[in-house]
Amino acid sequence: MNALVRESLFGRLSNFLTNSKFFPYPELEAPKIKALSVSASVSATSSTSTAPEPIQQFLVEFSGPDDPDTPRNWSKLAKTLVMLDVMFLNFSFYAASAIFTPSITGIEEQFGATTAEGTLGLSLFVIAYGIGPLFLSPLSNLPAIGRTPVYVLGSLVFCLFNIGTALGKNIETILILRFFGGLFGSAPISVGGATLMEVYGPSEVPYAIALYAIFGTLVIERWNTWTASLWLLAGITAFTTLFIFFLLPETLSSNILLRRAQRLRTQTGNSLYRSQSEMDTPTTSFGTMIFKQTVNDFKLSCMDPVFVNIHTMLIYGILYLWFEFFPFVFDGIYHFTPIEQALAFLGILVGAVTSVVAYVLWLHFSYQPRASRPDTSIEPEARLVPGQIGAICIPICLFIFAWTSRPGVHWIVPIIGTAFFAPGFYLTFQSILNYLGESYPRHVASVFAGNTFFRSSFGGALPLAAPRMLQSLGIGWASSTLGFISIAMLPLPFILERYGKRLRSWSKFAN
Repeated sequence: MNALVRESLFGRLSNFLTNSKFFPYPELEAPKIKALSVSASVSATSSTSTAPEPIQQFLVEFSGPDDPDTPRNWSKLAKTLVMLDVMFLNFSFYAASAIFTPSITGIEEQFGATTAEGTLGLSLFVIAYGIGPLFLSPLSNLPAIGRTPVYVLGSLVFCLFNIGTALGKNIETILILRFFGGLFGSAPISVGGATLMEVYGPSEVPYAIALYAIFGTLVIERWNTWTASLWLLAGITAFTTLFIFFLLPETLSSNILLRRAQRLRTQTGNSLYRSQSEMDTPTTSFGTMIFKQTVNDFKLSCMDPVFVNIHTMLIYGILYLWFEFFPFVFDGIYHFTPIEQALAFLGILVGAVTSVVAYVLWLHFSYQPRASRPDTSIEPEARLVPGQIGAICIPICLFIFAWTSRPGVHWIVPIIGTAFFAPGFYLTFQSILNYLGESYPRHVASVFAGNTFFRSSFGGALPLAAPRMLQSLGIGWASSTLGFISIAMLPLPFILERYGKRLRSWSKFAN
């Protein structure tokens, strides 16, 4: 437990201020020596260059596969707390989109805003958290910074923007603060997957958007104000910020080794101890490193996994656009009260629980037994099998919802149809993100950041089309249009399973 707190931002700041006396580190053994050549030196009295002379550098590395500082060698308690930290971060951030939705009507009434302006509070937030990873992910990849400061500072700023939004006096302030809240609060989706892979391997938080929609609406009904959900969100993020400040250890290996090298220089008085990151970029400026990392992230996202990113982009767009149909159906057709409209999301929640259980059972009884065989090599494409089932579930959901949402059909039928969306969404994303993580293990944070940019930019813009779409097509053909798009996307996981290995063999980034 001492090591866990010592590696948190609280522990690192405490040791910085007390010269490592608050949470002392154990003595380190001297690492192996690595010879490093420098450029030729030129004498001031001669025009003849001397030959390069090797400089003895003490390369600081992990002592071996069992090094206790390696994140995957941490105790079960430490790993469990990391998992809880990332879950809290994801829950508090993803809640901010769904929990805001019930506030839109109140904002429109109080500030005289149009429906499009009210919906912008959701759209700008989603678009912003697609942009945020493009600079937060490179920032967290820098050995001098690491993951933890990005998490903590991002969560703190996100909390402050939520408070500012709740105190907003006009629609312009609310929209601006929602955008910047999404921009700076996107740390968990920028690097959350990378953190979990550094500790466990690929893993994602289960689908929970329906729960937050219910929770947010219940709070608004209780206190009868649109700001209630934002104050609730500020409270959640304040708790999360404190929790991760004290109990989220650093997982970036290059940062761990950089700080180990710094301790060795202090412990021995020998300035030749260097981590690999210090040897690679001895004189590169901070701004240059950020710029290069950002450009590399964007290049990687637009080159290798671009078809996968387009696929998730379309699914994400369908998700957010389809959710805008719910008030039209359950208020306009079935005349539900606000609480009943929120409870209509229970179909999605039931489907989410079912899909999570099914996915865990598939891992336990099918994937893990094959992966644990010493004579078997499992390719990343094996992760796509659940996604193939998910790709089939999405159009089933959309067509049922399209043609049963009418006064002559009982309201339970379209709600049953919505249950198919959760396994479609969850299984597809679980498969694709695990596939990306295993295909690009050296660039996992960059790949996840690029995927987030693609899907969130599209997902944030599409809800604005919902009113015109429903007005022109009606619920039947509007939802069916999304169903036809999902059918067109259906073959991709099957194609990727068959040809993914060949595509990876052409890449300089893939494993």
